[in-house]
Amino acid sequence: MNWNVKALKRVAQTTLLSSSLVLGLAMITSAQNPYWYDRDRDSLKRHQKEEQRELKYHQRLEREEFGNSKALKRHEKEKNEKRYGNMR
Repeated sequence: MNWNVKALKRVAQTTLLSSSLVLGLAMITSAQNPYWYDRDRDSLKRHQKEEQRELKYHQRLEREEFGNSKALKRHEKEKNEKRYGNMR
């Protein structure tokens, strides 16, 4: 079989062009998939909800221990000073 050089070049160019087109379409399709980018956001929301639930539970335990009084406010103030230090 004798192949024409121009025909071989044209086949190679067509193959390269079509493969790059398919790859580009695949990238565009995956970029427009909303689940591709939202998967981390869902786990972040779940984590934030768990932290909020733990915080409320801890606050409820403190209210039960100290009552809703000056002792509770003093405890919260000491806890914040311990956590953040004296910020003055």
